[in-house]
Amino acid sequence: MFLHDALTRGLVRYLTAELPSYQRRVPNDVDRLRAGLRPGDVVLVEGKSRISRMIMTLSQSSWSHAGMYIGDALLRWGGPHAEEALEAFGIEAAHLVLESDMAEGVRVKPVAWYADHNLRVCRPQGLSTGDLEEVVAEMLRHLGLRYDRRNIFDLGRYLTPVQLLPARWRRRPLYLGSSSSREVICSALIAKAFYRVGFPVQPLVNDAADPGPHAVIARHPSYIMPRDFDLSANFEVLKVNLAPPKKAGAWGRPLPEG
Repeated sequence: MFLHDALTRGLVRYLTAELPSYQRRVPNDVDRLRAGLRPGDVVLVEGKSRISRMIMTLSQSSWSHAGMYIGDALLRWGGPHAEEALEAFGIEAAHLVLESDMAEGVRVKPVAWYADHNLRVCRPQGLSTGDLEEVVAEMLRHLGLRYDRRNIFDLGRYLTPVQLLPARWRRRPLYLGSSSSREVICSALIAKAFYRVGFPVQPLVNDAADPGPHAVIARHPSYIMPRDFDLSANFEVLKVNLAPPKKAGAWGRPLPEG
């Protein structure tokens, strides 16, 4: 058991180490991000670590990670986690994103922490205030739980072309996620919270069904990845993180000051 734990910790450190080649393509305006976000918004992140690169390669997407903006909901929720957030982040604790981290589990980070990352904001469409509050509350109930590390292996097996897999793996049923509800991955955690209020992230057309209420089915939350929020018709892509453009002169060059 000790050897297994030591190997797991070593693997997690290796996978979560940041790579020096990361390039931020668009500057973020943190003040606009704070002002523009509202609870329930999904923040997609292009991560800097090895595991982020793996997820982006396997999923063929620019996004390796997803978190949910909860604003000051944790402070209103109260309890030890709220006290820890206030001690760690001060006034920034009123602008939090809840996420699942491979090393630390389900945690909160201030919006400003993401300023040096490439970001995309996706807002759910058509949810009532009550439903949004329930979604955020469901996310808060998972604070402190641990990341489902088994999913990385299963995700790779799921996304690998079937002809590249050993025959015995093709016959085995794929199950993304442990049977324990205490193990979560970032995108699946968010998808489960939305599904609690009947809001699917990526609805699929059921070709076998007759037209009617069952013609559209919901993909299981365990199969939801960060890119699915970006592609979903149920989410609007926002630009609230972008710095306002400067006035351009000839050939698109910024006009001189004064």
